[in-house]
Amino acid sequence: MRGSEKERAEIKVAFSRMTFRKKLEYIYTYYKLPLFTAEIALIVLITTMVSNATKKVPALYTAYANVSFGETLDTQLNEDYLKASGKNLKKQDVYVYRDLYLTEEASGEDHQYAYASKIKVLGAISAKQMDVMLMNSEAYYQMSVSGFLLDLSDMDLPDSLRPYLASNEVILEDNAIEYRLGEAEEYTSVSETVVNAVEVSEFGIFRDAGISGDLYAGIIANTPRQEESLNYILYLHDAGK
Repeated sequence: MRGSEKERAEIKVAFSRMTFRKKLEYIYTYYKLPLFTAEIALIVLITTMVSNATKKVPALYTAYANVSFGETLDTQLNEDYLKASGKNLKKQDVYVYRDLYLTEEASGEDHQYAYASKIKVLGAISAKQMDVMLMNSEAYYQMSVSGFLLDLSDMDLPDSLRPYLASNEVILEDNAIEYRLGEAEEYTSVSETVVNAVEVSEFGIFRDAGISGDLYAGIIANTPRQEESLNYILYLHDAGK
């Protein structure tokens, strides 16, 4: 409030004699900009507090490659897993990468879709935001040869999972870049067979879901949530019993 001391005193006296409605009109007329700024700041503060209070933290990152599931099964794979493992559904969730398409045989639009899926997978793995992938045989091969799947042979697995362990090829080294650039006459590679997935097709949760072909669950090699990932696969095994 500007002006001399006398002017300020007169304004105070005049203000004290105003009716309640007039006082509100006076305040709004002379202080609406600061009030508006304070209101915006309050809204931003409340919005931030609500967002932080309701934001869910992923307990696990999963992915579906070359497979899709109905709403009921999708719920079993996510919300029901959280319930079964004692998680707080208000604070945690399962983040899912859906509709990934991994293949080397695509052409045209399918090739663009496959390329986009591969970039998404690479980005998620690089960020350590992919833990378990559910995939068909073709996607399993692509993930395996690229070395993206965890070697399960040295893990302390329960006996119930051992009959379902699957092996696939992992390329240790090759001349793919030189071959594609025309610097090598033929493609050569050095590979080994590694136990790096669990065949889940016959698990009760999937058996009657109308899924054609084999279905595999693999743990991503660099996951920081290895124990949680294994617990998820154990849940898949036990859920349909």
